[in-house]
Amino acid sequence: MLTSVCDQATSFSTERLRNWFDIENHARTLAPMMGIHPETFEKAKNAVGAQKASCAIFIMLQLGKRIRDFGAYFHSITLGQRQNQFDPLALIKRLSETNEQTV
Repeated sequence: MLTSVCDQATSFSTERLRNWFDIENHARTLAPMMGIHPETFEKAKNAVGAQKASCAIFIMLQLGKRIRDFGAYFHSITLGQRQNQFDPLALIKRLSETNEQTV
């Protein structure tokens, strides 16, 4: 569901993302391109888990211009005060519904 809804992130992949390991590696590659320091990604991975940190990267890229500062937003939802409020599955479902309405 993540890779089909967050097609902005998957469009930058040269290979098919088949599992969470592939998704995490791709997120780790995308993070610095988005202004997120690799060390920050690793800290987030340790704090909230690899899947949640990777989902954050994919979702943020999908939201694009709605986020002014990717680095600050990523820190906020994975390491900051909003860490417990960040629900990747709910966001992915909402993005999916938005995509269905625009088709």
